[in-house]
Amino acid sequence: MHREPHDSAFYRTVIEHLVDDCPWDGRDGDVRPDEVAATAADPTSVAELQLTHLLTDAELYCELPDPGEGAAAHVVLYQGLDRALDGTGDASDDGFVEALSSAHETIAGVHASEYVTPVADPTVVLEARVPYGYTEGKLYSMMTAISATALRVQRLHGDLRATVGAVSNLEPDGGHRRFRQELESGLGPASQR
Repeated sequence: MHREPHDSAFYRTVIEHLVDDCPWDGRDGDVRPDEVAATAADPTSVAELQLTHLLTDAELYCELPDPGEGAAAHVVLYQGLDRALDGTGDASDDGFVEALSSAHETIAGVHASEYVTPVADPTVVLEARVPYGYTEGKLYSMMTAISATALRVQRLHGDLRATVGAVSNLEPDGGHRRFRQELESGLGPASQR
């Protein structure tokens, strides 16, 4: 699709909305809006911007302009439970990866906005496309939706890790490893009497 020509000031404004409206920062704190905007304005180039969420382990990968859909930007939210679930391995027999993928899609759908498309994937949670004729309100809504999604997915992942951690702390007979170790070492509740 043919892209509309825009100057670096246009792309700088898009970048500022991506970073300033919600808790996102450049990877390693380096956004370089002038450099990214100048690259995006070059009709032969596509600029890349990688952002990290300040409150979660989510990452945003941005292409300005969108190389395939004729939009000002293509934004993808990555937030895998574990880097091993990045989609490069085989699916598990118990359907866990599919269930996690569906949960990601559901969460993104709850917080959707006009520019956001939920994705059923264990790592990619959503995609967003910023049209050339974007409005500030819709861009703000998109970034709010992306941040709310990242926070909810982070909570889901924390709950899953806590559950797995609690189960992995059990002995085969149902007893708790830590408690048994504390009793054997004399550091458990019995030694506090």
